[in-house]
Amino acid sequence: MASTSPERKLASVLDSLIDSEDEGDLSPPVETFNFPSSETCWVCNGYYGPNFDEPLCGTCHSFLYPTNPAENVLTTLSDDEDSGNDEPLYITADKDKQEEADDDADDIDPEELPSGADEEEEDEEEEEVAAIPVENIQNPNIPLLPIQRPPPSAPRNLPHFMQMLSEPRPVDGEPSEKKITSLPVEMMVSIFSYLDDMSMWKASEVCKQWRNILELNTSQLMWKKYLKERWPLFQSIADVPNWLQMYSALMSSCFCRTCLLQMALKSPPRPRENAIRMKLLRKDFGLVNSYASEGIEAIPMDIQNTYWQASILGPAGSPYEGGKFFLYIFFPESYPMIPPTVRFLTKILHPNVSRHGDVGIDIIQHNWSLALTVSKLLLSVQSLLTDPFTEVCMEPQLGHMYEHDRRRFENLARSWTWKYAMFEVIPPR
Repeated sequence: MASTSPERKLASVLDSLIDSEDEGDLSPPVETFNFPSSETCWVCNGYYGPNFDEPLCGTCHSFLYPTNPAENVLTTLSDDEDSGNDEPLYITADKDKQEEADDDADDIDPEELPSGADEEEEDEEEEEVAAIPVENIQNPNIPLLPIQRPPPSAPRNLPHFMQMLSEPRPVDGEPSEKKITSLPVEMMVSIFSYLDDMSMWKASEVCKQWRNILELNTSQLMWKKYLKERWPLFQSIADVPNWLQMYSALMSSCFCRTCLLQMALKSPPRPRENAIRMKLLRKDFGLVNSYASEGIEAIPMDIQNTYWQASILGPAGSPYEGGKFFLYIFFPESYPMIPPTVRFLTKILHPNVSRHGDVGIDIIQHNWSLALTVSKLLLSVQSLLTDPFTEVCMEPQLGHMYEHDRRRFENLARSWTWKYAMFEVIPPR
C-alpha cells in the first residue's frame, strides 16, 4: 500500500496537468501595469475636475503645457538705440512691413518642405470618394459623410479654464431621459457631418449604435486621409481591413490626445521669421532623412517648422524591438538658443518617460548644446531605450522595477510594445 500511494499521487498530478493543458490553463497570465492614480489627474489628483482618460486634466495641462507657447515670446523694438547685434525674433511692425513679410513668406519654395497633404491630391481624393458606390448601407438614400470637414478646435487656453473654475457649477438635478439615441439615422448622419475627425471618432466610442452608423456611412478613404494627416510617418506594411479601427487604435495608443491636437495646429505666418532658425531646421530635416536606415524619421507639420512629428524604431535586442514609436517635437521661437520640447506620442513603458510622454534626458534639460541636431537628439532618445538612467527617473516605480525585477520590467515593456507600437505590422482586428 505504501508503494502504491506515490504512484497514485503521480498519476493524479499527470491527470491534472493533462486536464489543465486541455483547458488552456498552462499559458502564463498576461501581466498588466497601470500607473498610480491613473483614474484621476496625475498632478492635481482630480482637484480641478475629471481628466477623461487623459494623464492630466485640462486645467493642469494648460498650466504646465501652454497651448501656444510661441505667443509668450513676442518682443517689440525699444526706443533706445543699440548696436544692432541683438535682433528680435518677432517684431511688431506696421502694415506695410507685414505685407512685405507676407510676400516673403509666399516666396518660400514648396519643394524644400516635406511632401504633405497637397491640394491637388485632396481634390483627387474627393473625386474618388464621390465615385465610391453606396454599398452595405442600411438606408441607400443616406449619402456618405463628406471627406472635407472642419478642422478641430484648438485646446482651451489657461484663461478659459480659469474662468470655468471661477464660475459656480450648476447643481445636478434628477437625470433626464437620454433621447438622442432615438433620433433617426438620417438626423444622426447630418449631425456627424459637422464634426471634425477627432470628435467623430470620439462619438464612435460612445455606444455601439453610433459606431455602426459611422462605419456604415463613412468611407474608408476618409479615415485613411485623416490618419495620414495625424500620423504622416505611418506606413501600413500589412493590409488594413478597416481604417476606422486603425484610426481608433492609434488614438488609443497615444499618451495625451491634447498634445496630438496641439501638434496638428497650423502656426500662423509671422511678419518676420528668424532666418537662423529656419536655416538650421531645414538643414536638420535633410540630415534626418539620411538616418532613415537607423530607424529614425521626422517631418514638419507646418510651414513655420514649429511642430514636428518624429518616429524611432525600437532597438534590436531590447523589449521595444519591432515597435515604431511616434514623438512630438516643438521648436520654440528662440531655437537653437533654447532646446526643443520632445514627448512620446506612443505609449511606452520606460523609467525616463513620464505617463504624459515627457522624455527625461539631460541634453534637452540642462546640457543643451548648439551643436546638437534633430537627428542626434533622436539618436539619443533611441539609445535611451536600451540604457535607462535610473538614478533620476520620470517614473520612480518603473526605475525601481528595472533595478530589482528586470525580468518583469522587460515583460511589461514588451507587452506594451506589442499592444501600442506594432500597428504597421499587425493591424487591429
